[in-house]
Amino acid sequence: MKFNLTHICIFVFLFSCTQDMKIIKKQIKIEEPTYSSKGFALIYEDSIFQKKIVNKKLNNDQNYVLHSFLKNNTLINISNPFNSKSLTAKIRKTFKYPSMYNIVITKKMAEKLDLDVNNPYVEFYTIKKNVKFIVKEASIFEEEKNVADKAPVASINVNDLSTSTSEIEVKKKKPSYIINIAEFYFLESAETAKNRFEKEANLLNIKIKEMSNNKFKVYSGPYVNFDSVKETYLALNKLGFEDLNIINTNK
Repeated sequence: MKFNLTHICIFVFLFSCTQDMKIIKKQIKIEEPTYSSKGFALIYEDSIFQKKIVNKKLNNDQNYVLHSFLKNNTLINISNPFNSKSLTAKIRKTFKYPSMYNIVITKKMAEKLDLDVNNPYVEFYTIKKNVKFIVKEASIFEEEKNVADKAPVASINVNDLSTSTSEIEVKKKKPSYIINIAEFYFLESAETAKNRFEKEANLLNIKIKEMSNNKFKVYSGPYVNFDSVKETYLALNKLGFEDLNIINTNK
């Protein structure tokens, strides 16, 4: 049987391409993007479930928080930006809680984060499964540190006590918030929106910031406490603005 040399070359080329395509296909790995958010936390009590403010219960003995759309058992890191305290928790998806809150946490978590109940502002982000070991290593480190603290003293360092050392005072950051409302391509559009908020909702703390030649941000603030933010947020909700982004500007 005779083979045409040209046909053989074409066959070899196509076969090698097919193999390469299979290899490339196996090497492709799609990772879910990390989600992050900043805003106020609703501190859970059984009363807010009984009043149907939220549609799921939380247990203080379990490390779960409520979120409106993140999947069940999604691992997150949640922190207090005013003192840098943080903890990890898992998501329990829920469908109902006031839109001005970004997340629902337990009282126990609020205490661990040392949250100001009058300004319960938090930041959180999802943790990918392939970095779970970091959390495990961190907990092991804490255990080892406890063991080290209890271990017998092998040596004693003598310091000069005649020199007085002053305690370092850690200044607690004061909250300052703004509400990002909308962005516009034209200054005229931003000014029209600002006038509408002032007339229809009687809001006087509306400002415009030029981000670039064709980008103008309309925002409200600054505010120094949660109550003042809440009042403006609800007024904007009545005008049809939902899921407004609340930013902590004093970090």
